Amino acid sequence: MSNFVYKKAKEAFLNGNINVLNDQLKVLLLNTSEYTANENTDEFVSHIPANGIVKRSEALINTTSSNGVFDADNVTITEYNGDPFEAIALYQYKPSDAEARLIFYIDTSDGLPYSGLNTVSSVTIFWNDSIEKILSI
Repeated sequence: MSNFVYKKAKEAFLNGNINVLNDQLKVLLLNTSEYTANENTDEFVSHIPANGIVKRSEALINTTSSNGVFDADNVTITEYNGDPFEAIALYQYKPSDAEARLIFYIDTSDGLPYSGLNTVSSVTIFWNDSIEKILSI
């Protein structure tokens, strides 16, 4: 597969249902042998089987939006059990996975797939430092 913005997220952006500066945004670490992403139809975290989600991050901090470019601080996931993962997804946090919108999916990047460790540690997602940052519209 390749990296993409979920089409339902694009619709939500255009309808004003996702606000990257005011919404809590989090990252999912994904097991692609349990979840096959569908760019066209997946809309909510509930579309991902529970065993497809390896770990969830805390909310992104220091989010910015300028000239159509979204950025935030890198994300460190602490107390990570070291399981491997092959992809990540950004999502709009809501208390219910049935309301938590999927935003984008990445399975092609430096550090992916992550082969894992046999110990509890932390893992950091480093966002792109190019002009496109996390997401450019």
